[in-house]
Amino acid sequence: MTIEFMEAVKGSEKSFVHQGRQYTVKIPPGSDDGTRIRYSEFDVSINVKPHKTFRREGNDVFIYHEIPLTLAILGGETSVPTLEGELTIKIRPGTQPSTTVRLSGKGIKRLRGSGRGDLYIKFKVMLPEKLSHRGRQLVEELESVL
Repeated sequence: MTIEFMEAVKGSEKSFVHQGRQYTVKIPPGSDDGTRIRYSEFDVSINVKPHKTFRREGNDVFIYHEIPLTLAILGGETSVPTLEGELTIKIRPGTQPSTTVRLSGKGIKRLRGSGRGDLYIKFKVMLPEKLSHRGRQLVEELESVL
C-alpha cells in the first residue's frame, strides 16, 4: 500500500478491498517503507512516497532552507518548515553557506518506543543574480573593509 509522507509521519487510516472484502488499515505514526501490518490472512506492506521538502533517515528529518546573503551576514530570524508547521528560528551573524542546525525532538515519532528523531536544517545562502550599479558599489566597499 502506498501512502503520502505525512500520512506515515502522523499516522492515518486507509481502506482497501482484498478478495471482495473491505478492510481498514490503521497506519501507526512513524511508519516507514517496509513497515508491515499483519492481518490473520495476509500482511500489508507500506510504501511511503517521497516528500518535496522533507527527507527521512530513520527517525531524523533533513531539509534545505534558503536564506538571503544579508541574513547570513547580519543574522536575524527566519521561518522554517517542520513536521508540525512553521517555526521561527534565529540565524547567527556570519552563518556559513553549508551550516547545519539540529532541532532536537522535531523529527519523526519512533514507531516502537517513545521519543522522536531530530530535524536537521541545512542552510543554502542565496546570492543575488544581478546587482544594480549602487549594489555593486556597496559590495566593493564591503570587500575593502573585510
